[in-house]
Amino acid sequence: MNAWSGDPIPGQFLHGRTALERTGALVFQEKQCRNCHSLGEAGGQRGPALDHVATRLTPDQLVRQVIQGGGNMPAYGKSLSPAETTALVSFLSTLHPPDQPPARDASRELASGPASQGKDSLPSSHP
Repeated sequence: MNAWSGDPIPGQFLHGRTALERTGALVFQEKQCRNCHSLGEAGGQRGPALDHVATRLTPDQLVRQVIQGGGNMPAYGKSLSPAETTALVSFLSTLHPPDQPPARDASRELASGPASQGKDSLPSSHP
């Protein structure tokens, strides 16, 4: 497929997805994301291929990219509703190889470590 085509999203990207993720795939299709991005070796070449985008960007980073844009990508914050953005990011977050976990936010793991679990997990100076 060349850019500017309305070909449907390949089935392998839809199989086993939740209702929210499939809704995100519909948003992806309706908003013509494949005009600039390829998926399954088909689509535009202006933006990066999205087959494995979830290995590079966390869901929070995907939200920021979609809403604010950046690089060659325009901002879509005013043309997508919050529900559409949530569904789209839910779909994009599934785009990683089955044997490779999605990107994660290590700072959240640090924030939820022992220090944030209460003072019982802090070293005590009393015997």
